[in-house]
Amino acid sequence: MDIHHILVDIQQALKVQETPAKGNIIDVKNPGFLSTVGNQNDFRSFKKQKEEGAKLLLKGAIQRLLTETKPYPEAHSIAQKLSLAKAEEMPKYLEQLAEMAADEPEQKRQSFRIPRLPSEIKEDVTADLQEIQKCMTAGCFRSAVILCGRVMETALHRKYYEATNNDLLEKAPGTGLGTLIAKLSEHGVKLDPGLPNQIHLINQIRVFSVHTKKEAFSPSKTQAEAIVLYTLDILDKLFK
Repeated sequence: MDIHHILVDIQQALKVQETPAKGNIIDVKNPGFLSTVGNQNDFRSFKKQKEEGAKLLLKGAIQRLLTETKPYPEAHSIAQKLSLAKAEEMPKYLEQLAEMAADEPEQKRQSFRIPRLPSEIKEDVTADLQEIQKCMTAGCFRSAVILCGRVMETALHRKYYEATNNDLLEKAPGTGLGTLIAKLSEHGVKLDPGLPNQIHLINQIRVFSVHTKKEAFSPSKTQAEAIVLYTLDILDKLFK
């Protein structure tokens, strides 16, 4: 349960709402009254916009919190109480959730669901997925993407063997992912629509990450997360 960023968003939104108004005192006897009134109105308008933005941020963050804690009944119960609480009551629920998140092991928070896999490749692929978890946690996104390519190779080689009883890992170990997809099609193995495109994208990002280029390529966290999700989705559909 990775809720740290959500809790921070909620705390920041609450701070904005709690910040007292600070503006000029309007003195009607002052010759500069009209100018002061204008400044005060501008300030009030800005402050109102800021408060409205904070309300939207708070509402959105609480909704994300409710979604994120659904798999965890105890935390979800506290999140529900927080969603109904007044602003002054929220800090105590935030503190409870922060303690629960801190007590949860990092590996559990970052863990992936292991898809159903053939027994022949389950150990190998599971080890790769666990390594990908570690890479993502450590911010080693290029390594994670490269491992996703390896997982794809293992999975497609297995799929080809199931269809043909021919082990390309022994006879043609350098067969690329695109060639594997074409060979599967030749033997009547139909992949779900869109799956070849996902595999191609994983392969492209993997190639850019592995091979030396004039300009170094390093995938962002968002790109790496997308590639990991594609990889898990492909495994699900290949061996459903």
